Amino acid sequence: MKTFVKEKVDTIVKYLESIMVIDKQPVEDMAIVKCGYKGADRPPMPDGSWDVIRYGQEMEGVDDHYWLYKKIRTPKQTAPDQSIYFEIKTGREGMWDARNPQCMFYIDGKLHQGFDVNHTDTLLEFDKEYDIHINLYTGMEEGKFNFWPTLKIVSDSIESIYYDIRVPAESLNLLHPKSDDYVTTLKHLELACNILDLRKAYSDEFYASIAECAKYLKEEYYEKACGKGEAVVSCIGHTHIDVAWLWTLAQTEEKAQRSFATAVELMKRYPEYIFMSSQPQLYEYVKKNDPELYGRIKEMVAKGQFEPEGAMWLEADCNLSSGESLVRQVMFGKRFFKEEFGVDSKVLWLPDVFGYSAALPQILKKSGVDKFVTSKISWNEQNTLPYDTFMWEGLDGTEIFTSFITDQPYDPKNPDRCGTTYVGDITPAQALGSHYRFQQKEYSNRSIITFGYGDGGGGTTPKMLEYYRRMKYGLPGIPKVIIEPAGEYLNKLEADFAENSEKLKKYPRWVGELYLEFHRGTYTSVAKNKKNNRDCEFLMQSAEQMSVVNDVVCGGGYPQADINSCWKTILLNQFHDIIPGSSIRQVYEDSDVQYAEIRKIGADITSKALDAIASGVDKSKGIVVYNPNSLGTDGYAKIDGKTAYIGKVAPLGWTAVADADFTNNIKVADNTIENGYYVIKFDSNANICSIYDKKNDRQVIKDGCVARIEAFEDLPYQYDNWELSAYYKQKKWCVDDVESIEAVSDGARAGYKITRRFMDSVICQNVYVYDNNPRIDFETYIDWKQEHIVLKAAFPLNVHSDKAVYETQFGYVERPTHENTPWDAAKFEVCAHKYADISEDDYGVALLNNCKYGHNAEGSTLKLTLLKCGTYPWETADQHEHTFTYSLMPHSGNHKQGGVIEQAYALNRPLTAKAACGDGSVADTFSLVKCDKSNVIIETVKKAEDSDGIVIRAYDAYNRRGNASFTFGFDIKKAYLCDLMENKLCELEIKDGRTVNTSVSTFEIVTIMVEK
Repeated sequence: MKTFVKEKVDTIVKYLESIMVIDKQPVEDMAIVKCGYKGADRPPMPDGSWDVIRYGQEMEGVDDHYWLYKKIRTPKQTAPDQSIYFEIKTGREGMWDARNPQCMFYIDGKLHQGFDVNHTDTLLEFDKEYDIHINLYTGMEEGKFNFWPTLKIVSDSIESIYYDIRVPAESLNLLHPKSDDYVTTLKHLELACNILDLRKAYSDEFYASIAECAKYLKEEYYEKACGKGEAVVSCIGHTHIDVAWLWTLAQTEEKAQRSFATAVELMKRYPEYIFMSSQPQLYEYVKKNDPELYGRIKEMVAKGQFEPEGAMWLEADCNLSSGESLVRQVMFGKRFFKEEFGVDSKVLWLPDVFGYSAALPQILKKSGVDKFVTSKISWNEQNTLPYDTFMWEGLDGTEIFTSFITDQPYDPKNPDRCGTTYVGDITPAQALGSHYRFQQKEYSNRSIITFGYGDGGGGTTPKMLEYYRRMKYGLPGIPKVIIEPAGEYLNKLEADFAENSEKLKKYPRWVGELYLEFHRGTYTSVAKNKKNNRDCEFLMQSAEQMSVVNDVVCGGGYPQADINSCWKTILLNQFHDIIPGSSIRQVYEDSDVQYAEIRKIGADITSKALDAIASGVDKSKGIVVYNPNSLGTDGYAKIDGKTAYIGKVAPLGWTAVADADFTNNIKVADNTIENGYYVIKFDSNANICSIYDKKNDRQVIKDGCVARIEAFEDLPYQYDNWELSAYYKQKKWCVDDVESIEAVSDGARAGYKITRRFMDSVICQNVYVYDNNPRIDFETYIDWKQEHIVLKAAFPLNVHSDKAVYETQFGYVERPTHENTPWDAAKFEVCAHKYADISEDDYGVALLNNCKYGHNAEGSTLKLTLLKCGTYPWETADQHEHTFTYSLMPHSGNHKQGGVIEQAYALNRPLTAKAACGDGSVADTFSLVKCDKSNVIIETVKKAEDSDGIVIRAYDAYNRRGNASFTFGFDIKKAYLCDLMENKLCELEIKDGRTVNTSVSTFEIVTIMVEK
């Protein structure tokens, strides 16, 4: 016979909740005034311009702000177990926190706590006078909401017994009714509920029964019946804040203040609470806007309750950021935490980033970071990674301990559902789900929950911490939970993993990139931001390098503050919802302004350096040509708007040339282009139907095919600007509507200008070739008007290989050109940087670009994704003018033997020129530093962060090990091998006053610091 015991318990829980609040008193007639975004100023006092807002008054507005003020006195306490709260409700409770009303609540001029749809009250004291300011932000959702400020009195004893019963009662929903754990918990709850005297709420008998019930549950249930299991779930207090997404950076500055203030206030109420936040950018926002709050954060860091951890400046996209940018992300992040809090960050914390480059393990290890945490890989469309805890082996063989967040609420009806969250809760379902989903239980009984609402939702709530105080005992059938710092959890997990790997003789390892089978459209969406990023990355590297040259040769100094400021802005815009193209229009309006400022500062630095050099080179020598690359190619430069052939130029330095050659011997006629390398033929649609490689006697284009631009319908089933769904290939249109084709010549290069129409859009390409360069350049202008179209350049090649090579940070990766397995098929769109290549044993073809990232290879057809124009969250993303260049480059040998890497750098970092105008005080030719090995690329030359030393960063680009000599263009006194953070590891011997030698392993990044 059914006894309805559980139903009885649930009913009593609901009743206790209904009587928990003893009294509510409206806060009437607050003064109010409309304002803008809050700066670092303190709350203003009302004057004659302020209005009065009624209790419960309707409000509306999108992205609006108001200041409210009232002086209040709280009532006197009438019973010892009471607490009083200031409550703000808007009627939006239960809706998404990130875009709904949010408030900053000030007491006596100091930020006390944030309010949002999850955090609706804050604890005050009885019989006390308060000056209350509220900075109200309406959010980004249209429609009306109410404003109900209230003083609320709560019975502490009722609230406590409510949680004492509710938490274990909730666990029953997850357990089998016939299990011992279920029976044990239900029995104790029934006995406890039978103790309660609910005849008359708030009577002496009622409170006496609550005390007796609480005593029974503590002594008989929590302390005796609980704690039998071995599983432990570590709970990390957190609020994941997207630095921009469906809101602007300005809104994020306020979200950080609200969320951090809430965390600090909760720490006072719950001394066991530890909060972790990973992004120094957010701390800097708080430091700038509220120094007083920032001081309280520092106090909590010192107490061990506020954990700054995460390694990078912010949670950056790891596909699109360059290798040097990833180094700077870690450098700026670690330096901030060290300088501000004395913390040496050891964990890279990236729960929400859209895939992870194989270069990361080495970058992290050489930066003093030895652990990596994410959860996004669980979003894979097709394949589940076989591990949640493992050693991740990167491009060069470096391993880093890696752990996935497995926080997934357990659902008895669907226990094996995939997916995790980094904005979890402390509930029996979350704890059980986290442990249940964890795949390496034989290695450890530990898993992790990150608990707290994100994106302006304020992080952890009091309810979560009340749940923790019960669940820490280890409810029957539910893992025990503990709150501890993320670093401590990972140290324990790593120790368990090492011990049991050795015992089991099984060592879980994942080799290569952690490719996310999702969000593939982020390689292409909002193309202008990707171009800005690529240009500015190289611009600032040139600014650093040329500033070193200017300082060493001309005594011009090094503008470190300006350079670092620009780098911080580049890093900011590499946030994983900015550079991927998944933010609202206003975010990109802001980034346009920021990138323009970087271009202005960078251009000023580089032009001043080139001016200084040219002003010293003998004016009779002609033209000073600067080469920012460490690799030599036959060089071309723009001089007075025309392309000139220069010849060889000293690497990482300059060569003065007597004259530049603006002529060419290229034949352009009869739909054919011919130079010393190729005969290129165009069909009636101006598509390339033949490329005959004269030097290698090869036909480059596959028989019966043409190289062309293709358009595809792009309607992903979710996450519009993020996604490229596999079925996009089923609807294709060839962009064959040719308006005109005409011969063009630009000094030392020539070809055809081809103008096409596609629907309402115009595509204009100058297809150029050179006398002394094997590239075929497609200099492209597009006036794009369409939406939900993916545009690709397709090259069907007469080359056979089952894999293609794609450049990644500090090296390259190989990926399949087929779909043999689900893992292969999932890589139908992949990320590459400056080049992709398909090669046979002795011949291949590369596709280079100067600002594109999305690629795919279908058999022997190599494709570059040019545009993707989704409409959410930016309705007209990519519907504007675009300029970019991509190049086809046939070559003998593989991509290394064929000079692909050199040409990729030359396309992205071209030579610059200026007329010599000096007296000969500066040499005609100069290399700042050069390496004797062609496989070793010097990527960066900069001033050291903390000294006058000069730092060079190089890497092996060939997967080749050996010794390398670096020869400087000036005398050096000391030389050191360093890690990526510029910490000295060992001193290097100097030969002939200018040369140092070091070993360079496969794909190894090498950093050397020298002192003049």
